[in-house]
Amino acid sequence: MSHPLHRRALAGGLLSLGAAAALAPIAGAQGEPGLIVRRESRYNTIYIRREPGGLISMQFGVNERRFTESLYNPADPRELPVAYTRYMTVALLYPPRLNNVLEIGLGGGRTANYLHLHMPELTITSVELDPDVIALARRYFGVTPNARFRVEEADGRMYLRRTNAQYDLIMVDAYRGTFVPFHLLTREFFETVKSRLAPGGAVAQNIEPCTMLYESAINTLKAVFDHVDVYNSGGNVVAVAYDGEIPTQAQFRRRARQLQAAHNFRHPIEPMIEIRRIANRLRGASVLTDDFAPVESLNATERHNARQPSARGTGRC
Repeated sequence: MSHPLHRRALAGGLLSLGAAAALAPIAGAQGEPGLIVRRESRYNTIYIRREPGGLISMQFGVNERRFTESLYNPADPRELPVAYTRYMTVALLYPPRLNNVLEIGLGGGRTANYLHLHMPELTITSVELDPDVIALARRYFGVTPNARFRVEEADGRMYLRRTNAQYDLIMVDAYRGTFVPFHLLTREFFETVKSRLAPGGAVAQNIEPCTMLYESAINTLKAVFDHVDVYNSGGNVVAVAYDGEIPTQAQFRRRARQLQAAHNFRHPIEPMIEIRRIANRLRGASVLTDDFAPVESLNATERHNARQPSARGTGRC
């Protein structure tokens, strides 16, 4: 089952997965049906839940609401139940070679683990700020680091500043509620990202399209990179930024078929490229910089959530 997913909170903080919500509740820890564990970390209130249908979810609690960060199917570890995580793999089409990938924001580790299972020769580094997220991903989400799949506890931006490594692809999927942490959205951050890309490399950024910062995020990427392609996954938008020539759809189809033949992806990439759109600079939206921070973002989160329908995965803003 596919789950398009906004990082949108539900009234009462419970996740609903379409028709599965009608199934009988599962008894859980601390009196909440389905709850496996609740943990207060330095950065988050983390909930691990067993959802109707057998999926395991990781949720973060923010301002009395919960936001689903990851969904895992223990019966099919190669499945990516959340639509946008599948579209993050479209970024594999952009670099001319694939040897070294960096992910900022581990969560349940679904995208990175998926790439590791299908491309075991690829060197993947996932950087996660919260050590409790790392521990829970290892215990409940099938994340098993090894020589080719490293998990580092660090702030993603600081990690980039300190490393001299070059990456063919950098994926950014770090969230706090409906918002990407602001220091991972600025021009200075993306300039650092660009300096750590190997020739021909690309960056993929997961962006919630319903927030006040969406247009500015696109314009900030456009200020640093020649081109930005966007993929609306029915919930979040995956933006891929890169320099150089714009690939044609025919080139992407050939590349997708080559990758599929080599790696037998659980979710083939070729059908995903049909919704590709080349983004233009958006009028009226500022380029985000380190010295311009939206100090009202936390209040804006509350106002934003109050305007939303009380169901996830509707594909509506």
